[in-house]
Amino acid sequence: GTAAAASAAASFRTLPACSAAREEAGPPERQRPSLSAHALFRPAAAERSPLGMPAEEKSRHVSFTEEEKRKAEEKRSSKTVAPMIPKGPADRWRIPPRYEVKQLIGTGSYGSVCEAYDSERKRLVAIKRIGHMFEDLIDCKRILREISILSKLQHEYVVQLYDIVAPSSMQTFDELYIVMEICDSDLKKLCRTDVTLTPLHINTLLYNLLVGLKYLHSAGIYHRDLKPANCLVNQDCSVKICDFGLSRAIGADQPHLQALPNTPRQDGEQDSAALPVVAHTQRMKRHLTGHVVTRWYRAPELILLQENYTEAIDVWSVGCIYAELLGMLGGTRTEDRGPLFPGSSCFPLSPDHKHKTDYRYHTRGKHDQLNMIFNLLGTPLEEDIQGLERDDAKRYIACFAKREGDGLRTKFPFADEDSMDILDKMLRFSPRERIPVHQALEHRIFFDIKDPRKETTSPKLITLDFEREPDLDEALLRKYFCKEIRGYHPEVPEL
Repeated sequence: GTAAAASAAASFRTLPACSAAREEAGPPERQRPSLSAHALFRPAAAERSPLGMPAEEKSRHVSFTEEEKRKAEEKRSSKTVAPMIPKGPADRWRIPPRYEVKQLIGTGSYGSVCEAYDSERKRLVAIKRIGHMFEDLIDCKRILREISILSKLQHEYVVQLYDIVAPSSMQTFDELYIVMEICDSDLKKLCRTDVTLTPLHINTLLYNLLVGLKYLHSAGIYHRDLKPANCLVNQDCSVKICDFGLSRAIGADQPHLQALPNTPRQDGEQDSAALPVVAHTQRMKRHLTGHVVTRWYRAPELILLQENYTEAIDVWSVGCIYAELLGMLGGTRTEDRGPLFPGSSCFPLSPDHKHKTDYRYHTRGKHDQLNMIFNLLGTPLEEDIQGLERDDAKRYIACFAKREGDGLRTKFPFADEDSMDILDKMLRFSPRERIPVHQALEHRIFFDIKDPRKETTSPKLITLDFEREPDLDEALLRKYFCKEIRGYHPEVPEL
């Protein structure tokens, strides 16, 4: 195992590591694979990396000159600075002088993200700016959910929330600045690059992702939106799970269940950690909203709007991500890469309103999400269909032509048998048959990678008090935001 890891690592030319990369705490004699030589982290001349900065420029910014340090000290004399973003929007960012903005690295409907240098902690950070927060209270609640969850999580494979900038007025603020850990890129960008990965790279990424997911589930968190873009990645193959706006703290829904630490877990799972992880029990499955995950990575039970689902929804998403990574193995044609199930419509929503309730019409569509799944994996067994909760879902499934499916092997001719085995176990139609995270981590594919010291669990279940509020209006949202901000700035007065 050590020889294989050393061989894979030696096959890549190492670049000067940027400060965002993290060294993994594996056994000292074991060399870890590195992504540093890939085009993802080695932009061509005059090109920019996915973070927008050439590697050489990033290294230069990590070690600031005396002149830059002097200017930063001068800025500390004022309460707040509003630096301009290089090549970014024309407005100004109202952040403390300790954060020196370097560049804009992303924009979206939520706002924008910049790379900055934290002069107090001597590190690069990512700052997410969210404006017009209270225009849409549903989106506002998602922002609150994300910072509430992240502030309670502490794991090397979950992105860290460093700070929430205190607004000048808690009563009137309408934008928020969230300071987070910065990473080199994400799996979506990695999968879009024209490079190949070794099995060791791919399996290390999968292992680290599963380790992070084990921690989340032990805290009672279902991510519900795992996809390549929500998996940040560094040159050392470390993975940081991010974007918890659609997540759920399952343990918080029925607090009386926390008094049942010996409740048997689904599929008889046993955990050596004496922890009341009620998120795994049959009794505490929840009525949860269904259309949450990006369609291509959405588990069948979510597509079919099942109300009582489990953490197995995240395992399906990880399986889809792993499949995308397997498409980067050497020998795979570029045109064969991409999402495993790129459907364009799914139950019960359809772009064709004339046939909205004509299930037979939609099941004949080759781009129906379930049709794409069944074409590869085959249609489900009758017992699995009867196990569905909704009658309309049963009728919908019954309309699909029975088939065995082409099989996963047809998509991944260059993957080894162990890779195909764990992929098959993560992509089972029935969540009861899907491999749990703790079993996946024991799979033989991780023999040369596994590090039990990383596989930690949360000491407690996460609860989100605001989720219990029947009418979460703007006033209440401000109150809960104030509570979160006070966790980083106790000097902020309570609302």
